[in-house]
Amino acid sequence: MRVLLVEDDPMIGDAIQGALKDASYAADWVKDGQTALTTLGCQHYDLVLLDLGLPGKDGLEVLASIRAKDNPVPLLIITARDGLDDRLRGLDGGADDYVSKPFQMAELLA
Repeated sequence: MRVLLVEDDPMIGDAIQGALKDASYAADWVKDGQTALTTLGCQHYDLVLLDLGLPGKDGLEVLASIRAKDNPVPLLIITARDGLDDRLRGLDGGADDYVSKPFQMAELLA
């Protein structure tokens, strides 16, 4: 399975990418929204893990762009934004699931 990780925090991104690779996933990591959209335009992914608080394009903007192109890639939001309004915006915007930070790696891998 090929996963695109979109996370700007170096410590979190490194930990998630390492855990994905340890679990035998092919994981590419980008650190901003525009690079995520460019990468998705060039590569096929089986899953996107998307942070919301990104430099440049916010994660919700990235999500809207992905869904506006009718890209059906499964997408999981991983973010520290844990308010109900944020969760509803993400899920109503086309995310398949929403996981609030901090989370256990086992939860993410499940």
